[in-house]
Amino acid sequence: MAKNRTKIESKDTNGDAKVLYLIDPDAKINKQAQLAYNRAFRDALQSGAILRQKLDDVLRDQEIWDDKKEARYNEILRTLNDNEKNLKQGGIKLSEAKDLAEEMAINRAEFRSLIAERTAMDGNTAEGQADNARFNYLVYACTVDTKNQTVFKNVEEYEDNAIEPFALEAAKQLAEKLYGLDSNYETTLPENKFLQNYGFVDEELRRIDSDGKLINVNGDYVDATGRLIEWQEDGEFIYVDGQGTKLTEDGEYDVEFSPFLDDSGDPVPVPETEEEEEEEEEEEEVAEVAEKEAAPKRRGRPKKETVEDSTE
Repeated sequence: MAKNRTKIESKDTNGDAKVLYLIDPDAKINKQAQLAYNRAFRDALQSGAILRQKLDDVLRDQEIWDDKKEARYNEILRTLNDNEKNLKQGGIKLSEAKDLAEEMAINRAEFRSLIAERTAMDGNTAEGQADNARFNYLVYACTVDTKNQTVFKNVEEYEDNAIEPFALEAAKQLAEKLYGLDSNYETTLPENKFLQNYGFVDEELRRIDSDGKLINVNGDYVDATGRLIEWQEDGEFIYVDGQGTKLTEDGEYDVEFSPFLDDSGDPVPVPETEEEEEEEEEEEEVAEVAEKEAAPKRRGRPKKETVEDSTE
């Protein structure tokens, strides 16, 4: 039995708390995972899947990849390397270094997009399908409960529940462990390290000014969600549009409404919305019920005793 366990606290799609553990795969688990890879690889070949080495030809045949994209891919890679070297050496104006770092961030985003295009069909190759099968088995076998029993009955049950938040978290952490992925990868990139070290971004890599206030790419103040704001003298802020006009928290213009006028210059009544009509009806019903409850109840007069009743 594997000894190392990593605790995972997550939730299911209903929002209920889930506590599970990741164990390190032992020799037995790795052997079964390799068997899953072999079976999936064989099945993929029999179903007509291509090998990974043929993928580039397929991408070009389907015009997903071409010489122009290949040239741009190599150009961005060279630019990223050159700019990284310049940041490492220093000796230039800080403003120039900032521009270099921001250019690197833009180039890296494009670079990732090109990589995504190039690897878009990798999952369809025989090796890609086999890799997925092996990884799915590892997630199934390495995700256990407090009693070290697998959370999922089998691989199929894991695959059926793979979109559950706790399953996604287990797969994410296992991938980080198996493939050496860094959950803080973005902060380790040279451009982001520079921007953070010199106070151009915060710990979440959001742009900030010299006072640590959030700004967008144009230097405008924004809140944590990216909405434009304007700081006030009292240290509070208000929401504004692109021209600086005040907005409400709901994003509506914070202005006083005046009724529209008809052609004679007289005010036009403001039509009620369905919500307002429903609220008005509810208020009338509540008022009617309250009025009935508040009204004094009439008491009946006692029944008069008859002569016959008194003689019995």
